[in-house]
Amino acid sequence: MSEKQRLNFIDLAKSPKAIIGIIISLAGVYWAFRDFNYIDFKRSIQQIDLVYLILATIFLWGSVWVRGLRWKWLFKESSSPSVSSLYRAELIGYFGNNVLPLRLGELLRTYIVGKENNLSKSFVFGTVVLERLMDMLALIFFAIILFFLYPFEEGWISDYLVKGGVAILIIILLRAILSRLKFNSNNNKFMSILNQILNGLLYIRKQKVIPVVISSLLIWSIYLLDVYFIQRAFQFNLSWAQSLTVLVISSLVLSIPSAPGMIGTFHAAVKYTMVDLFAFTPSEGNSFAILLHAYGYILLTLLGAYYFLKSQFHEYAINSVLNTDPDELQKN
Repeated sequence: MSEKQRLNFIDLAKSPKAIIGIIISLAGVYWAFRDFNYIDFKRSIQQIDLVYLILATIFLWGSVWVRGLRWKWLFKESSSPSVSSLYRAELIGYFGNNVLPLRLGELLRTYIVGKENNLSKSFVFGTVVLERLMDMLALIFFAIILFFLYPFEEGWISDYLVKGGVAILIIILLRAILSRLKFNSNNNKFMSILNQILNGLLYIRKQKVIPVVISSLLIWSIYLLDVYFIQRAFQFNLSWAQSLTVLVISSLVLSIPSAPGMIGTFHAAVKYTMVDLFAFTPSEGNSFAILLHAYGYILLTLLGAYYFLKSQFHEYAINSVLNTDPDELQKN
């Protein structure tokens, strides 16, 4: 890393959102592991069933291919990258999100897909936003199922569902309005970029709407299956409804600023679910939270780093991302 890149990285890491995320993650780490017992953790890890861990790893890896396929359907047919290219980009995005602040992995994969396929980076970023929107819709769908399957005394989950519904309604209305607007972008760089983003954000081939929806539900079904596999590795015997609870609550913390890789926030959410809702011991909650995070973090980070370093554009991508204005990131 050059001196300029190092200074830009420091500037990004010192941005208010990044600092707040680190503070929240540290609080999550403290809350989750204040009663951590290494001996109990070592004993529980030694007793896990490796078959279930291997199955969870294989299915998680496969979900990235499904993500690549779904992402392909969000591009125009004439300019759609290959599934293998998007699969690699997905992993690069995971790698960036796990090691860089402010979820800069989304910009990394946007840059590389744009360069490799000669596409506007603004347009590609629009498809990334749309992809994340589909994830949010799938999560809300699973949360609604959970809402009817499992009784919660706390009202905050209901609040999330209501807010999510309102957000979806606003997005639908904005889409209807923006799709009818014509921007005069000939002499305005900002409007030109905005137009490109909207083209990517608002474009789904009509014949691909149902496949996009089905693939989104399949992706999150795999995540649910993985939670079930990991708890089976510990012989916890959680029901499917309880596994769904772990998935939904741990995924909801994605909306909370955190350090790269959701360190701390993810662990606190899983431990809260296991200990406070399901009455497991703190040691069991800690062990489960650590493994549930670590198996995916290690797999996706290593594969993403491999494909990132193999990309001919990786040095340019780093320059582009590290030259991002932290103040602009706060506006996005």
